[in-house]
Amino acid sequence: MTLFFVQFEVVAQSNAPYSYKGIGNRNSTTNPVFSGMGNQFVSYAMPSVLNTGNAASYSFLRHQFPIFSIGLANRVSFNEENGNTEINPKSTISEIAFGLSFSKRFGLAFGLKPMFDKSYSFTQKGTLLTDSIRYDYLGNGSLNKAFIGFSVKILNYDSLQWSIGGNFGSLFGSTNDQRRSAIINTLTNAGGGDIRTQQVRSFHYDLGTIIKFRLGDGNRFTIGGTFEPIQQIRSTYSKEFFYSLSDVSNTNSWETLTYSGENKGKITFAPSYNLGISYSKRLVSHKKNGNERNSELMVSASYSSTDWSKYKEKYSDSTHSYNFNKSTGFQIGIQYTPETQYIGNAMPKFFDRSSYRVGFYNNTLPYIYNNSQLTESAVTIGFGFPMLVDRRLDSSIQLGFAAGKRGTTDAGAFNEKFIAFNIGFLIAPSINDRWFVKRKLD
Repeated sequence: MTLFFVQFEVVAQSNAPYSYKGIGNRNSTTNPVFSGMGNQFVSYAMPSVLNTGNAASYSFLRHQFPIFSIGLANRVSFNEENGNTEINPKSTISEIAFGLSFSKRFGLAFGLKPMFDKSYSFTQKGTLLTDSIRYDYLGNGSLNKAFIGFSVKILNYDSLQWSIGGNFGSLFGSTNDQRRSAIINTLTNAGGGDIRTQQVRSFHYDLGTIIKFRLGDGNRFTIGGTFEPIQQIRSTYSKEFFYSLSDVSNTNSWETLTYSGENKGKITFAPSYNLGISYSKRLVSHKKNGNERNSELMVSASYSSTDWSKYKEKYSDSTHSYNFNKSTGFQIGIQYTPETQYIGNAMPKFFDRSSYRVGFYNNTLPYIYNNSQLTESAVTIGFGFPMLVDRRLDSSIQLGFAAGKRGTTDAGAFNEKFIAFNIGFLIAPSINDRWFVKRKLD
């Protein structure tokens, strides 16, 4: 199918034409910590970072110190097809979450994060007998997940730690797909169309595990994995056909021809898994004043797979499938922190306490154009800057940047180049505000 761009009028709108299929695009990792290191999150388990992508990480948070995370994801897309170009910015909250580790073995978290997004607007032109017809396609909507997660360390030794966990919650939201048609070069913009609406409210879960091996001389290996099994998501579906004698683009002028009512059904979500490994090395050097510098270098890599061929929408009156392909991806990231040790009241310099990240990822997408599967790849950088307010131990500002492209090399295909900027805040209490501490009375 060939896509023709319409004039870009709404500045905040994101035009992602391939999201017209199914429930929309699955949101990629937009947590600034991980988006700065190639979207590699599977094996990341640090005491001062809340990783909702792998629930097993919650038990590795700093013991009895809660942490609050909020993020904002921003993306500017430069779209091109057949010589036509447009610029589309998009901003959204990437995560609101709270996490806590307690009783030395357990961790929990709860929050809200976006899961799927549909946002597109494009036009086709054709002929019907002697008339020229314009077809407008528009879609919008999103699905979000409110969740609570738990984790427990099955093994908890200095040299070996093994944690398992899961996020459980409610997936909710709705999406709309609208199609309008009208005859070109007439005195009015009369025409007709249809609206297809899907509403989702269903249970959803994902599972994770992390194993840490601590070796001698400051060496540590971490292996992580996440799994989303195939799930039947409850939903309702409705379709309305309408016409307008004056202006089909004006919703107030529509007259309903038929309305299907709400049909209950289920959406079969694609199963997915992620596997990752990280290696961390503590680097000890000496400063000019004779003190030791304890740096840390982390190198991480992961592999992801989602079997989108299993995706299906089944309702009482219809079944929809979209010939999606299986998608896979490879991610790699590096993180360096110049100083990890805080001794007494002596605080290292600001940039020594900061973290620096770089990464790269390359993913195939479930969409096909002219028998070629679309891909997305990007290079990333990121920074974590500590906030020292009232001696807050783990509070920080996290920044993640990416520059990449998605599409295919086939002539005439819709291609996108993008720049992404994600910012997040990790807020923790001061060192004197430990939770779940038994107080002794004199």
